[in-house]
Amino acid sequence: MNDDKREIRRKLRVLQHADDSGDVSRTCRYFGIGRAQQPHSLFSSSSWCARI
Repeated sequence: MNDDKREIRRKLRVLQHADDSGDVSRTCRYFGIGRAQQPHSLFSSSSWCARI
Protein backbone atom coordinates (compact mmCIF):
# COMPACT_ATOMS: atom_id res chain seq x y z
CA MET A 1 0.00 0.00 0.00
CA ASN A 2 2.83 2.38 0.75
CA ASP A 3 4.17 1.98 -2.81
CA ASP A 4 0.72 2.78 -4.20
CA LYS A 5 0.52 5.99 -2.19
CA ARG A 6 4.01 7.00 -3.31
CA GLU A 7 3.07 6.45 -6.96
CA ILE A 8 -0.14 8.44 -6.57
CA ARG A 9 1.76 11.33 -4.97
CA ARG A 10 4.30 11.30 -7.83
CA LYS A 11 1.54 11.39 -10.45
CA LEU A 12 -0.16 14.26 -8.66
CA ARG A 13 3.13 16.17 -8.52
CA VAL A 14 3.59 15.68 -12.28
CA LEU A 15 0.08 16.93 -13.04
CA GLN A 16 0.43 19.88 -10.64
CA HIS A 17 3.77 20.88 -12.17
CA ALA A 18 2.27 20.76 -15.68
CA ASP A 19 -0.71 22.81 -14.54
CA ASP A 20 1.46 25.41 -12.78
CA SER A 21 4.01 25.76 -15.57
CA GLY A 22 1.56 25.42 -18.45
CA ASP A 23 4.32 23.56 -20.31
CA VAL A 24 3.93 19.80 -20.60
CA SER A 25 7.25 19.40 -22.41
CA ARG A 26 9.11 21.11 -19.58
CA THR A 27 7.30 18.93 -17.04
CA CYS A 28 8.22 15.77 -18.94
CA ARG A 29 11.88 16.81 -19.03
CA TYR A 30 11.84 17.72 -15.34
CA PHE A 31 10.37 14.37 -14.28
CA GLY A 32 12.26 12.29 -16.86
CA ILE A 33 9.20 11.20 -18.80
CA GLY A 34 10.17 10.06 -22.32
CA ARG A 35 8.85 11.71 -25.45
CA ALA A 36 6.96 8.54 -26.42
CA GLN A 37 4.81 9.04 -23.32
CA GLN A 38 4.42 12.80 -23.77
CA PRO A 39 1.01 13.97 -25.04
CA HIS A 40 0.46 16.92 -27.36
CA SER A 41 -1.69 18.45 -24.67
CA LEU A 42 -1.91 17.54 -20.99
CA PHE A 43 -5.57 16.60 -21.29
CA SER A 44 -5.56 15.18 -24.81
CA SER A 45 -5.01 11.60 -23.70
CA SER A 46 -6.31 10.08 -20.52
CA SER A 47 -4.02 7.10 -21.09
CA TRP A 48 -0.98 9.38 -20.67
CA CYS A 49 -1.89 9.82 -17.02
CA ALA A 50 -1.83 6.07 -16.55
CA ARG A 51 1.73 5.89 -17.87
CA ILE A 52 3.27 8.54 -15.64
